[in-house]
Amino acid sequence: MLINEQSNLLTVSNAADILRVSRRTLSRWARLRKGPPRIKVGRTIYYRREAIDKWLLSLEETA
Repeated sequence: MLINEQSNLLTVSNAADILRVSRRTLSRWARLRKGPPRIKVGRTIYYRREAIDKWLLSLEETA
């Protein structure tokens, strides 16, 4: 679920759903400094939708 309707911040669950990976995979990627950038506020982690999209585009390969 979005944090609020005006925000582009996503919860870990939402980011995992968008990327079609588990929350555990996102956690592992963070430990390995891999995956989309995240925002940590206290113990709460958020992802920006634009950052996820940019990260996905960076993985695109040309034939």
